[in-house]
Amino acid sequence: MRVSHTKLLWAALSFAPLSVSASGFALIEQSASGQGVSYAGAAASAEDASIMWFNPAGLTKIKSNQLIAAGHVIVPSAEFTNNGSYILSEDNLIVGDADNGAKTSFVPNFYWKGKYQDIDVGLGVNVPFGSSIDYDQDWVGRYHAVYTSTKTININPAFAVKLHPQVSFGAGLNIQYIDVNLTQKVDLGDQQNDGYVDLQADGVGFGFNFGFLYDLDNGANIGFSYRSQIKHHATGDADFTAMPFEDQGIESTVTLPASASLSLVYPFNDKMNLLADATWTGWSSFDELRIEFDNKEDSVQPEEWKDVMRYSVGATYQYSPQWILRTGVAYDQTPIPNAELRTPRIPDSDRVWLSFGAGYQWNKDLRIDFAYSHLWGGTEQIEAVSADTGVHVLQGSFDTKVDIVSAQLVWNY
Repeated sequence: MRVSHTKLLWAALSFAPLSVSASGFALIEQSASGQGVSYAGAAASAEDASIMWFNPAGLTKIKSNQLIAAGHVIVPSAEFTNNGSYILSEDNLIVGDADNGAKTSFVPNFYWKGKYQDIDVGLGVNVPFGSSIDYDQDWVGRYHAVYTSTKTININPAFAVKLHPQVSFGAGLNIQYIDVNLTQKVDLGDQQNDGYVDLQADGVGFGFNFGFLYDLDNGANIGFSYRSQIKHHATGDADFTAMPFEDQGIESTVTLPASASLSLVYPFNDKMNLLADATWTGWSSFDELRIEFDNKEDSVQPEEWKDVMRYSVGATYQYSPQWILRTGVAYDQTPIPNAELRTPRIPDSDRVWLSFGAGYQWNKDLRIDFAYSHLWGGTEQIEAVSADTGVHVLQGSFDTKVDIVSAQLVWNY
């Protein structure tokens, strides 16, 4: 039997689903108005209360009470091309077909902005990490991954104050829940009667965020914001089918990355604003994944991800009193350093964004925003050795792309 018990669990409990938008497995889709400009100027553009996710200092720019409900439909594609996936030391190819396991996801956002005396306050509910991928049970990479579902919910109360007529400061607390369900096949010796492992774990972590917003004399805004790391201690269960060992409890500690953004909004004329943003994400915190389980020694898998940058530029144009038009482009780096560390749970790549959007002011209290983005991911090679056995090599390439449709309702009251 070709199974290493101590390595099996890390692969199935990897907190790394298919990346559908931002770097690694983060989701940047937190505003439909921001989606229309590829999130250029996100930490400085206070069109609405969704800025509290990108920079809570921007709450001082929202003069009325406000409610926002937004949603994003994310349609990824990750076509795998097999290039002779094989079993080490046996001169034997792995039997199975290629597959595209990427699944359509829906990402909601909710924001509320109010005021308490001289302090602007807000509450955001977001999904900052998560997606799903579901391969055929008999695909060629089944010993690496079959099903992945990762869901997060982040509750973010925040406040903002004016430190100076031109300088605002804001900060918030983040309470984040994560739930992960992952499965894979296990080769028991003949590629015909595979074992099956199904793991689920969840937990709650805490973090903070803060930001500054500076108003220049010419009407431009400069924003800086920071989000802390969030450490999740997740616990759950491992269920095994057709395998010679018992079900048991599992736990793992995973640190999700910090990020920092610098943004600019510049009024080109009385109708057009130019926007720019540079965002750093500290994925080097994801250096290893350590799994502890009830009856066996720890399993440690190196990840060795790297810190990455995201750059975006865009523009808004006030076409009429009712209509505002938006467009933007972005370049987003992947944190995965090479083909050996890429897995079918994370067929990630550098991405180029192109976005278009519009906002319609229905009346003085209601606005509706729409946006569409296409992301080119290109073709990335993979040569991953399965962590559970150390002998199954998935060799080929992933061709990735993403389409995103977003909408939101903004209500001033």
